Amino acid sequence: MDSSDVYKKIRQSHLEELAELDLVNEPVPMSLMRRGDSNDLFQWTKDSQAQIQAGIANRVFGGNTNSPIDFNNVFMAFMESAAMYLRDESLVMKAVETFREGDTHGALRLLEQSTTAIDELAELWGLKFIVICDLLEKHPDGHRIIVGPYCGAFVSKDLNNPSIGIAFKGTGVRAEWMNDLYAVGTIRAPEEFLFGGQISRGFYYPLFSTYSSQPFSEPFALVKKAIQSISSSASKTVITHVTGHSLGAVYASLCYTQLRIEGTGTEKADLGDLYTFGSPRVGRRDFASPLEVAMTAATCGSAWRIVNQGDYVTKVPASAPWPISRDPFIHVDAPYIVSQNAKPMPGPSEIGTYPRRTLPTPWKPHGVGEYYKSLTFATTGRLPSGYDDLGLQMAVGAPGGIEYFKAAASGCVDHRHLVESVKLQDFAVASTQCAFSIDSVDRCALGTLQVGPLVGEIAARGDAPGIDPESVTLHCNSLKALYGVNTQCVMRATGDANPKEASIVFIADGVVVAVAVFAMKSEVKEICLDGTCAWEYAFFHTHTLCGSYADI
Repeated sequence: MDSSDVYKKIRQSHLEELAELDLVNEPVPMSLMRRGDSNDLFQWTKDSQAQIQAGIANRVFGGNTNSPIDFNNVFMAFMESAAMYLRDESLVMKAVETFREGDTHGALRLLEQSTTAIDELAELWGLKFIVICDLLEKHPDGHRIIVGPYCGAFVSKDLNNPSIGIAFKGTGVRAEWMNDLYAVGTIRAPEEFLFGGQISRGFYYPLFSTYSSQPFSEPFALVKKAIQSISSSASKTVITHVTGHSLGAVYASLCYTQLRIEGTGTEKADLGDLYTFGSPRVGRRDFASPLEVAMTAATCGSAWRIVNQGDYVTKVPASAPWPISRDPFIHVDAPYIVSQNAKPMPGPSEIGTYPRRTLPTPWKPHGVGEYYKSLTFATTGRLPSGYDDLGLQMAVGAPGGIEYFKAAASGCVDHRHLVESVKLQDFAVASTQCAFSIDSVDRCALGTLQVGPLVGEIAARGDAPGIDPESVTLHCNSLKALYGVNTQCVMRATGDANPKEASIVFIADGVVVAVAVFAMKSEVKEICLDGTCAWEYAFFHTHTLCGSYADI
């Protein structure tokens, strides 16, 4: 069967199931994505091509159990998880109404349009998106509070490198918040599901329940059926990973666990890695312990639980401080903690511990945008461009300093593509009469570059280790043209794999206007410094920047 026929068959089957349901028509947006993030996802894609392409080339798979973590794979899985928030609930409702009126073709078209933004992102990634389960407006049979999951598959178009990414959507409509609240209580799963462990009710019922008196399968079975259908047209084994953020991370964990128990049901699809972001605790110890044992099998991938520093959601639900619970809520696996100012670090496992309730902390670190910043830092060593909220504060004791800091923090355009084409011989002026200084504190750098009567005051994100300030040469066509110009400045290492030279490229209105070249005191593989530079005559430059930085 042609792959397009497979996708259409899955979509129509999904529509038929929706039409049988008594939908809860209250898709009130309460998304964990901040306003603007839907557009940001396209910008993130543009800015993060290296991580995305590397992850897809790996099939978002790091190898069998106990293989090291690859943060390019983590980043790609995160992008899939974030994309799931872009579903248009109103178009889904219209599609169902149209189908019930007998217009199957029109209904299918509307259903496709409900995922237009996700489809466009997938296309940019070289993938195909297909909806598997869409039950956000429906209660599981026997329940009138919680609602079902939304999940889909990101399918590789590369027949020589086939993969499937099963992604679950996180909390995004009012009814889904009831799932989160309902999770405090637990239910013991049947013996054939999830090792018969105690699972949070608000997480178990949506994934393993039926949704009407009609004889179609629960969401987990739909996921398994989709894996089998999609992989049936592949010419080689398909690697399948599972991912989600927040509530989606919980569904991903339960789905992946049951796939570990049952397998994919086809020889054409192997189970790869699990990637979760900001996941609450899924169940109690009698679920976590047997899964930990099962994860030692070398026939599958690994489970990677990613926690943004300060994300309180990862600490709930939790047992009361007293009396001590013999079977507390615990996470299945040890986390990797990511942040916006340090490399990722493995955290401690909760197996064998008794986590207790703690005082709530601000919600912000749980947001999709905050995870994006931290994962960008994890994969590149720098924060992404386009953000003016760096969580930093500058205390300056001189006029002008705070303005320059704000300029540096306000999200500079990444002009590295221009940097690659720079030829120093194209510049008429090459001055060695330069004075340069730069200081870096807590991910930020302040510096000055004086050339004759001009001084450029630099404020940037990042660090510039190993520069020899006595070796600077400035190449430009006109010093006078620099005066009064606020430019973007992009610093990079040049030369071989172990460069001995670095440069700051100054760009104004998309044109390289000057390049400062430095010798390095020590060989470094990468220098990362993005910011701004304001030029003025030296006799106006009477103040000195000073101060300190601190996280807030």
